[in-house]
Amino acid sequence: MSLKQKFSQRWQSIRQAANLMAGLPDYNNYVIRQRRHNPNAPVMSEQQFQDYCSKRRCGSNGGKCC
Repeated sequence: MSLKQKFSQRWQSIRQAANLMAGLPDYNNYVIRQRRHNPNAPVMSEQQFQDYCSKRRCGSNGGKCC
């Protein structure tokens, strides 16, 4: 593995960890998990996933947690 690939992989891990700490789940991990555990269920689009996560985090009634 080249130095550039190692750096890119490390940066992706750091970015994912920071997003999870801020409450922003990773869409790619969602898709992988959804296809593995629920292969017949539809997969949300990235926009639907982001909307779902923000409603889950802040409440669907427009809560002011963020």
